[in-house]
Amino acid sequence: MEALLVGLLLCAVTDRNVLLSGVNLLLHHRLTARSRDSLGIAPRPLTANSVEASYAVVRRLFHAMVAVFDDSPTPKNRRLTETEFAARLVPLSDGQRDDRRRLRDWVGNRVLAPSFTRLLHTLRAYPATGSCVDATPFRTHARKPSRSAGTTSADPDAGLYLRTTADKPDPTERSTSRTPRSATKITGKSAKKILRELFGYEATLLVNGSTHPVDDRIAPPVLVGGYTVEPPGHRPGGAAADVLRQAVANGWPTGLLAADRAYNNSDPDTFQLPARALGFQPLFDYRDDQLGIQAEHAGAIQVEGRWHCPHMPAALIHATGDFREQRTDEQTWRQRVAARTDYELRPKANPDAEGHQRMSCPAAGPTPAVRCPLKKQSMRFTAKPTVTPATSPVTPPAICGQQSVTIPPEAGAKHHQALPYATPRWRNAYHTLRNGIEGTNGYLKDPANVGLESSGTRRIRGIAATTFLLGFQLAASNLRKHAHWHHAYPADPSTPPRRRPRRRHTRPLTEWTHRTDQPR
Repeated sequence: MEALLVGLLLCAVTDRNVLLSGVNLLLHHRLTARSRDSLGIAPRPLTANSVEASYAVVRRLFHAMVAVFDDSPTPKNRRLTETEFAARLVPLSDGQRDDRRRLRDWVGNRVLAPSFTRLLHTLRAYPATGSCVDATPFRTHARKPSRSAGTTSADPDAGLYLRTTADKPDPTERSTSRTPRSATKITGKSAKKILRELFGYEATLLVNGSTHPVDDRIAPPVLVGGYTVEPPGHRPGGAAADVLRQAVANGWPTGLLAADRAYNNSDPDTFQLPARALGFQPLFDYRDDQLGIQAEHAGAIQVEGRWHCPHMPAALIHATGDFREQRTDEQTWRQRVAARTDYELRPKANPDAEGHQRMSCPAAGPTPAVRCPLKKQSMRFTAKPTVTPATSPVTPPAICGQQSVTIPPEAGAKHHQALPYATPRWRNAYHTLRNGIEGTNGYLKDPANVGLESSGTRRIRGIAATTFLLGFQLAASNLRKHAHWHHAYPADPSTPPRRRPRRRHTRPLTEWTHRTDQPR
């Protein structure tokens, strides 16, 4: 079993695939005799029968290993009719499937963890380290079910991924639509054009990145710190939370965490609150229907992820919506977003162990940010903006009648984020982290690097086997990036970076300075 794990990693690093046939040839015929002896591999002659026999050993051992954490009850590797498919289902209870799914994630991430362990101290020491989580689809080595023939897929764990666009796309909306496997194409006025379709899985990845440039420090390479595999569109928030748990258990640093609109649309109990409980601070973008006031607590209003005074001017509350509807220009929008800072509730202390945080009114304290008639001492500061509370026969809300209130963790958890939305700090952190994971997805899918997009690099079907093999491919990617970064930059962060000179295969001009003319 140890030899098989070594062979899978070596194939991922050297051959950029994880084919069992390649593992068989590497272990029995490409390794040196000393390496085979240390792994306990008996020598075999290089004949057709011997190669076939050794391949059967590798294949049986691989499937015996995967069977321990296989959480899928479906039959694989053959197209079956519905009757045959139902007859071959393996009985598994929900509890058994959940336990095996957690074990599947644990095994895959334990394969991945050693590839970034040596750089954990660099990630923690870098002053602008953050993380980003996102899902990317990839193909399986099987065709989708056939309706005409009435047969299932040879990989029934996979699902259909559709990327569509409306006839009149909204530029603020997310470009990818995660559609369940049972989705059908809509016709009529609401028809959407299918830009991309594939049958496979979705890998949820966690990568590191820089939240802002640091001039005097060398940024670490972008590595994959955790992953999980699910059918496309299946529990995106829950899958991301599972990835965060595995990464933290393997020593991954916490901090700012960027995620796209698919994640702040999740159930807070599924993603947002678990992420914050692990020590991450989410950063989100918003759809048009998620702008403005989205939550209230003790009278305070949550506007685009942050708590503000309930009497903040309406122009500031709807600043982003007005800009997206083209009622204001970009400069006005930026000014209004910056003006929200005066009306934002200020923390009196860090959150306690249970996540509760005491927040004070912006008009309270010895140096208020705004003037409010309900806070008499604030009216002495004539240079501050003034709020106008609406007259009401009832008692003012708690935030207006008190100096401060306690915000529980579940209040506004769906859209809560660590930095004020659309401010320069938010833009630097969010977009830089998002660019990092999009670049990682492109690197992983590049045929010259990992070839994640090609199903031919993993030809064994099933979600458990796919998760296991993907772990070796991601580990090989991390090791390759680490090696390139180590060669490009010195070990001491205070030393200026120095790239290795490029190796040339052409003749240099200096060759002619030492050459003498020969007589004819």
